[in-house]
Amino acid sequence: MDSIFRKIISFASSTKFHFAVIGGLALSTGIISWMVMPNGGIDMRDDILPSLWNWRSPWEEGTPLFPWATLILMPLRFFSPRCATAIINGLSVILLALVIKRFDGNILSTIPIILSPIGYRLFTTGQTDAVVLAGIFLPAGLDLMFFWKPQVLAHIFWVRGMERPRTYLVVGSILLVFSFFVWGEWWMEIWHFGRSKLIDGWWNFSLWPYSVPIGIFMVYLSLRKKDIGYGIIASPLLFPYVNGPSYVGLLAVVAAKWPGLFRTLCILLLLYLLLVIFVPGLNLPGIY
Repeated sequence: MDSIFRKIISFASSTKFHFAVIGGLALSTGIISWMVMPNGGIDMRDDILPSLWNWRSPWEEGTPLFPWATLILMPLRFFSPRCATAIINGLSVILLALVIKRFDGNILSTIPIILSPIGYRLFTTGQTDAVVLAGIFLPAGLDLMFFWKPQVLAHIFWVRGMERPRTYLVVGSILLVFSFFVWGEWWMEIWHFGRSKLIDGWWNFSLWPYSVPIGIFMVYLSLRKKDIGYGIIASPLLFPYVNGPSYVGLLAVVAAKWPGLFRTLCILLLLYLLLVIFVPGLNLPGIY
């Protein structure tokens, strides 16, 4: 009996079992998303999919991503909002687990992330913040194709750029020239959209400028240790516009590097959510 028990414990601690759990979790997330959101996630339905139909001017549909995101996301155009949300949500679970694994963490930490208010917001909107993190697994230059949201990945390029400066110079130049040709002065459109509709939105949960010192310190650690994980942490801390789902990369890296701090963050997020729900008189911004 002891031998059987030890084998069960050993299997439950194995990498194969953990990946099986994540696979089942991703599938379950997709199915649940399909079942409970017949109209799809609000951002997927109202912003992302319309921007794929109007891909030459995606900011007009409320999607101020760097415009080449529309090319990467274009396959979603052939699905309903309900189906597209289920696909993105299931894929997000897998990518979050891979990010945690990339930084030598326990991939089961994905579970509290997706159950947190930030994970809840990611899945109920059908947002692509976790998909953006796929860029860290791509070779230098190609990762720029997933650089849609500076608040998620911007500061990984301090390290990557120093390692392959010529690659980024060539690929970045080609990408910019292509984007100017296809989308014109898209940066100005996004700038105006951001100033008028994003910065003061209730969904902006940026800690800027109070988080700037911590963000700068994370960039310093990233350069000193040549570790892009610190750059992922720094990105939302150094940006004036960050919606809730954009913190998933930060949570994933913290879960991998500092499990104790991660547990503390999860508890604080839960306490904050309880305050928002049960003490409305405090007028705290909701993150769910």
